[in-house]
Amino acid sequence: MTEEADLVRRMKKGERAAFDKLYEQYYDKLYRTACMITGNRADGEDVTQEAFIKMYLHCTELKKDEQFRYWLYKILNRTAWQLAKKHAKEQPAEQMTELADTSVTDSPAVQILKNERDQAIIDAIHKLEYRQRTTVILYYYNGLGTKEIARVMECMEGTVKSRLFTARKNLKSLLNKEMLQEDRYGWL
Repeated sequence: MTEEADLVRRMKKGERAAFDKLYEQYYDKLYRTACMITGNRADGEDVTQEAFIKMYLHCTELKKDEQFRYWLYKILNRTAWQLAKKHAKEQPAEQMTELADTSVTDSPAVQILKNERDQAIIDAIHKLEYRQRTTVILYYYNGLGTKEIARVMECMEGTVKSRLFTARKNLKSLLNKEMLQEDRYGWL
């Protein structure tokens, strides 16, 4: 049994320390994912907290403790989806590049260019349809494989691959459009 599966088993028995350890282990990853899916920090915080509450209240429903990671991301995805449906319109991204891993060894000029590039990518991701956006975030920012994403999003692996393909195509188009628009104004 893995350490994580042991923590899950202990949490199911009501051990608060096991819950705290899992919370500590997953909070940053889930928060970053929730912020990127919802487009802002406040909703990201709400979704993350709600996901942990649901995790705690329904942990006994998890049949295989080794599947905890996928189950938790599934809860997060559903919670974010419910919030997105509640907020009928998209909300602008609020500097989500701060949540991405960045290198501090670069010169200030290189860091500024990287931040601008990262922000353009985040802005383009937020223009994607919800399912494409979620798939891209889980794949590229959380390192989940297509099989894992299929479990989280409760769909076929082929559907995940199709969403990734379409999302990449759409991102390329959005980013090219952005670059052409900047060039038109003489920014390039």
